Amino acid sequence: MSGTSDSRPAPCSRALRERAARDDLAPLYGREAEEAALVHMTARLGAGTPAVTVIHGSPGSGRTRLLRHGTALARAVGIQVLTAQGSAPSSPVPFALVRQLIPPRSTTPGPSLAAAASAEGSVQGWCRALQSTAHRPTLLALDDVQWADPESVQVIAGLLRRLASVPLGVLLTVTSARGEFPDACAELLDQAAAFRDGTELRLELGPLGAPEVRAMCAAPGLPVPAASDGIWWEGAARLSHGSPWLLRRVLSELRRERGERHDIGLRTAFTEQIAAARAARAAESAAKLAAGPLALLRGLAVCRGLVAVDRVAALVGLDESELPGALRELRVQGLIDFGEPPRLRLTDDTAPLLVGMDGDERRRLHVEAARWAHRCDADEEVLTALLLNTMVLGEPWVSSVLRRTARTRLERGHHTEAAELLERALREPLPPTVRAEVLLEAAEAYTMAAPEAADHRIAELLSGTQARPHVRTAAGDLLLARGESDAALNVPALVHANDRAASADIRRAARLRPSDIVHRPGPTAQDAGAVLHGPPDPDADPAALAAAAWRRTMRCDDVSEVREMCRQVLRAPLDGALFPRFTACCVLSLTDAHGAALSELDATLAEAGHRRSPALVAWGLVLRARLNLRAGAPDTAAHDLAACRSLPPPEVWHPSRLAILRATQIQLLVVRERYGEADRLAGEELPLRAEESSAWIHVLYTRAQLLLCQGNPRQALAAAEECGRRLAAREWGNPALVAWRSLAALALRGCGDHDRAAVLFAEESRLAERWGTDSALAWTELRQGLGSLTPQAARLTERGLRRLGWAPAARRLVQSVVAREAAGSRHEARADTAAPAAVPRDGRIPVNP
Repeated sequence: MSGTSDSRPAPCSRALRERAARDDLAPLYGREAEEAALVHMTARLGAGTPAVTVIHGSPGSGRTRLLRHGTALARAVGIQVLTAQGSAPSSPVPFALVRQLIPPRSTTPGPSLAAAASAEGSVQGWCRALQSTAHRPTLLALDDVQWADPESVQVIAGLLRRLASVPLGVLLTVTSARGEFPDACAELLDQAAAFRDGTELRLELGPLGAPEVRAMCAAPGLPVPAASDGIWWEGAARLSHGSPWLLRRVLSELRRERGERHDIGLRTAFTEQIAAARAARAAESAAKLAAGPLALLRGLAVCRGLVAVDRVAALVGLDESELPGALRELRVQGLIDFGEPPRLRLTDDTAPLLVGMDGDERRRLHVEAARWAHRCDADEEVLTALLLNTMVLGEPWVSSVLRRTARTRLERGHHTEAAELLERALREPLPPTVRAEVLLEAAEAYTMAAPEAADHRIAELLSGTQARPHVRTAAGDLLLARGESDAALNVPALVHANDRAASADIRRAARLRPSDIVHRPGPTAQDAGAVLHGPPDPDADPAALAAAAWRRTMRCDDVSEVREMCRQVLRAPLDGALFPRFTACCVLSLTDAHGAALSELDATLAEAGHRRSPALVAWGLVLRARLNLRAGAPDTAAHDLAACRSLPPPEVWHPSRLAILRATQIQLLVVRERYGEADRLAGEELPLRAEESSAWIHVLYTRAQLLLCQGNPRQALAAAEECGRRLAAREWGNPALVAWRSLAALALRGCGDHDRAAVLFAEESRLAERWGTDSALAWTELRQGLGSLTPQAARLTERGLRRLGWAPAARRLVQSVVAREAAGSRHEARADTAAPAAVPRDGRIPVNP
């Protein structure tokens, strides 16, 4: 508030406020000083002393509401009030604003009307006519004077020079920003400041603070946060810019949609409604602008602070002499800030500000702004937001900027945004090799957000002919990390299908049977901690070797040969395909080389992280969790699973990958004897396609373990036998992968069928001896020993534990799990138990019925 006046309150001020409150529609918040100034002005005017009061501030600051409060005060003491409202754009009709001030015929003496009629077209005549209406104390309330026509502005200025002769007060509102006023009324405000005796007041309405915002929000009775939550209220004041208009609009929306919203939901709704209200306010204010300021606003909105303001003016065709006035107009309307270059103040959403703009002009402006921003070395993250809205530029720097920013977004975990940037890069004309790289990057981003889109991009990459080998290899890795593990058997043909130089040989290698692989002399040490050494064989394809090692493992063929094949895969350079390495680590663990498998898996995981491939890292973490469980380290496995779940959200996992993750989680809970949690997890639905994958075998096996430990041998037997049927369909017979026969045999003993149990134990013992690893034999012997009460049971138990003597942690884990399985199998054992129930056709096993 500026100007000087007698600050002592008038004797009637309290009664004046009470009488005015009956006419005013809503209370004022945070405007106590301004209200006191209006009370003082009203009292003086009622006593016959003329006055001028200017209420100014940014749009939405409450200027109109305070003006209405002033008129209510004036009417409360019998002052005649004449009102006028400016409107945008300014009326082309002269004297349109002051014409609204002519009072009704019934309340105005004849001479005044005649004077007004004769004043048409004359500033002096309108001044005399309005003076004549002040036959008693009169207040002229003029709202939004910045939108008044020029002739009306001249009339008001003339009245200010003549106020001394009549009891006339002028209360007007005008937009402003940091003391700046619109050009249209700048001279008028200078005239008001020169009013005699210094009785002119300027009431500048600043933003409301946190206490006032809280008071406004609490008034409608909404469940607002606690008053002590100062941080939230400071944020609410900042979001709303302390604007009473914005707050009233938001509260009106919240009251209409109130429902049963709690205070946390109210916070979210408040934030969303504030953003919507600010965007609406920006659009409304922009619609009132003249052509020059509107063009500049649109240019600033498109350029996003990346281009100097004088260059923006040139891009939109604004003359240099018009720029200062246009900037001032945008500032006082609250649409831009005082930065250099200025930025949008109300909203970051440019779409409402560009409504009505010619499409060709909009595209041209985006293109030119992007080029200028690039020349000026603008911030690339902001520049990419501009490039997303441009048509194809055909310039090499565009894709480079988009790819660099996409990598930054990926590192921050913003996968959808990164994919959007890379899709924009693919619209540019790119060399085939570069396009393949961008397709791979887009597929990596989509893997974490939209898996089907990732598959499409990988397919497009692999169908081309000019992708570099490392790009095709990485695409194959990504595809396999995304989907069914069985696809690993065909990955060489998939990746090299269009490589004429290599496709024939590699496709043949992918189809080789285990007996067709030619093995060269090399180390065949069987100790678990053997170090991998020796140069890689340049003639061996890692993917074909890994596939052959897997097939041979599933057939229980020569564990020493399988170990050497895995070592050959892992000797290959780390810059090659990673999925064969994952397969080799898994198979190496099945040969009891746990130390070497974990060491190589760690190296492979580090390379996947270096390649910024979260899908590969997630798959590797699942494998490492399973390997750590086999090695007797459940706590480390739990850490791996937690890290894995922090990468891709469950909804983007391939069903087969989700199934293996679920199986590992259940197995960990069973090992930790947390059966309640395991029961709930096993009962959760998985996508239907998960049951068609090989990973479902592991889900069935872990469910069978859980059911047996809970004392449900019938249900456990059904799950174990379904697991065996699925393994047989794939010709996977190695008990080192899934020892389902001994588990089913324990369940059969619990059901009273000892003959069938003996057959299954004998069959698994034969396969385990053929494979020859201690862990496979230990599971069979421990289940035979701990699940039986015969004299030879103790010898079997002792022999099984001795086989695991080299791995104390694994020995303790296996012994503990088998002991609980055996106890569960005896829970409901009956000699005359009927045959177990069949497994439902869909393969689902009821858990804890």
